[in-house]
This record gives sequence, C-alpha cells and structure tokens, in this order.
Amino acid sequence: MDEQELELFQDIQNSVQKCKPNCNCMPRPQGGRGFVEDSLFIVKNHKIIWAVILFDGAVAFKDVTPEWMEIFSVAIVNSPSIFVEFDRCHKIVEYTLHQDKVLPK
Repeated sequence: MDEQELELFQDIQNSVQKCKPNCNCMPRPQGGRGFVEDSLFIVKNHKIIWAVILFDGAVAFKDVTPEWMEIFSVAIVNSPSIFVEFDRCHKIVEYTLHQDKVLPK
C-alpha cells in the first residue's frame, strides 16, 4: 500500500473502531475475502463509505454514491449473509448478498 492508500485505510479503521472498539485490523497487503460480521456506512469528507468487518477481523470498504445507497443499502441491511473480496488496499472488488426466499402460499 502506498502512503495515501494507507492513510485512507487508517482513517476508515479509526471510524470503524469508534463504532466497534474491539475491532483490531491490521493491513493485509495480499487482500482477502470472507463473510461479513458487521456492516457500517461512514460519511466523511463529503464521501460515503460502506465499511465491513469480516468474521476474521479484517476491515474492507467501498466508496459509494447516494444512488448506490438508494439501490443497495436496504438489500445489504436485510441480507442474512454477505460475502466480500477485497484487494491489497482493502477496497471491496466483489460482493455477494444472500437473500432468503420464502415459497409463496
């Protein structure tokens, strides 16, 4: 990670730790993937960031737009499980939302 990317990651990590004091994530220069334990929306410096904490303690994030929030935030909040993959800068590059479906009566 270059200096600017590391600073952004630390900024996001600090915001996550304000909400979740027990989160102790170290940078993972190889990237990673896993299921999301917790999900947060951070608004900072006129940006909206979707940050996730994986079950293994990793933190990953995605810059999102107000339009993205309008379309996907309800699905994210209501999904029983979310799987993400993130790059060496902890940016989410792919995510999958699980939606429980009920057989119609």
